[in-house]
Amino acid sequence: MNVVLSILHNAPICKSRTMRIGFEFLFIGLLIVRKTFCTEPCKPKIAIVGAGIGGASASHFLTELFVKHLEIDIYEVDKIGGRLATIAVGKNEYEAGGSIIHSRNRYMNDFLQLLGMERRPFMENQRFGIWNGDAFVFEESNSEIISLLKLFYRYGFDPLRLQRHVNSVLENFENIYELQDHGKAFENVTGLMFAINKDFPEMLQVSTKQYLLNLGFSSKLIDELVETTIVVNYGQNTDIHGFVGCVSVAGAGANLWAVKGGNKEIPEHLIYRNGKINLIPSQVKKIRCISQQNVSVQYEIIYGNGTLMSNFYDIVIIATPLTYDQKYPISFEGFPEQFKFKGDYQVTMATFVEGNTNPQHFGLEESLDGILSCNPNKTIINSISRLFPVQGSAENISRVWKIFSKEVLKSHLLNDMFLQVNQVKEVRWKAYPRYSTNIRHDKFKLHDFLYHVNAIEWVASAMEMSAIGGRNVANLAFNDYRKKCLLSKQNDFDRSIPQTTCSSEL
Repeated sequence: MNVVLSILHNAPICKSRTMRIGFEFLFIGLLIVRKTFCTEPCKPKIAIVGAGIGGASASHFLTELFVKHLEIDIYEVDKIGGRLATIAVGKNEYEAGGSIIHSRNRYMNDFLQLLGMERRPFMENQRFGIWNGDAFVFEESNSEIISLLKLFYRYGFDPLRLQRHVNSVLENFENIYELQDHGKAFENVTGLMFAINKDFPEMLQVSTKQYLLNLGFSSKLIDELVETTIVVNYGQNTDIHGFVGCVSVAGAGANLWAVKGGNKEIPEHLIYRNGKINLIPSQVKKIRCISQQNVSVQYEIIYGNGTLMSNFYDIVIIATPLTYDQKYPISFEGFPEQFKFKGDYQVTMATFVEGNTNPQHFGLEESLDGILSCNPNKTIINSISRLFPVQGSAENISRVWKIFSKEVLKSHLLNDMFLQVNQVKEVRWKAYPRYSTNIRHDKFKLHDFLYHVNAIEWVASAMEMSAIGGRNVANLAFNDYRKKCLLSKQNDFDRSIPQTTCSSEL
């Protein structure tokens, strides 16, 4: 283009009027070519491995960013929803996986409105108690005022201080939404956390107990209330890092809700409503990197539940855990380095029982709606709570209970815990990472145009966190591919310019 402009600006050099007119037509023609190169959309072919909330969120945000100029294949070996699932007990469906959503979870709220779904609030007037295996260290009353008085009598003003502190952590974390709205993306977890708040990375390297002790909270509050939330939400204890500990406490607060019909409805509808998605119900076995000199990277995905097949992609997004202990491992071939995914996932047994609890087994005169353990080594169970159907149908008294434990519960224990057992069902989950304070270097960007949503889980595991991870990799993929696309167009355009000169002798 610079050659053409120079020629036109120095027209006296070209003594022939015909030649000048010819170059003017050439200039106009090149403008048309340039317009074509600049407006023709880049249309990547994208693979997403995993159809849980992380993969579904990534597909949604990618479709928005590329303005539908894309093709997406989603591979899912099991059911859409991943760790969001329901289970049938009796005549109704109940949440078997991720159960609660916080009112401040922006993306989950946005998805609910986008999809025209309804909230299912948690039943009110339920009573919970914290059990250490010998006695209840705290038990709610039928009166909210009396419950608050009992809380302050045992823990002083620490519960109020803790609530305020956790709210401040949530408020700071909400900076991520503004960053992502402006297209910001981060290649690793540490970068994301530092961008939100420069103090957050330090929270990943100190235990929840030490973090709260440093803030002046009492050991009693930490060992009972905080420990209980972590045991129930993550099946672990206060040795987990401080940030996920705060997320756990927030998940035990008020203003919680779920999706009417089941939380799995959100990833299902995000995928089914998207006309750019092709769902492939198959296991991904291998991801092969194909790269040649002066040719951009491309990926081959080998998949199949029996006979193996393959497809090729410009972008691959992995939205499933990659630690060694997963049921469906993925191998990588052709990469300059071997990927190492440290850590493992916590095993949690969810046991669903239709029957009536035996209050005497727990040292109670009458049944509670929920029994939460602050000492699972002694109680054997992490929690037991009364469930209500995902459709939100009103029942005077639900007789379906969900028990969380680290291991399968033996029949004699269930017979001790329940006066009557009509039905028992079990679900074994690799539910969330086993957290620690070890320094980690989890990456969202594994290689050029290869991304991993679940890196976010090592900060905290929750539906909203997966959606945030999904948007981060969507922003990353879009930003990276746009740069590639613009560079490719510029190179194509430059090659289209003729190397003609106009001699002064003409």
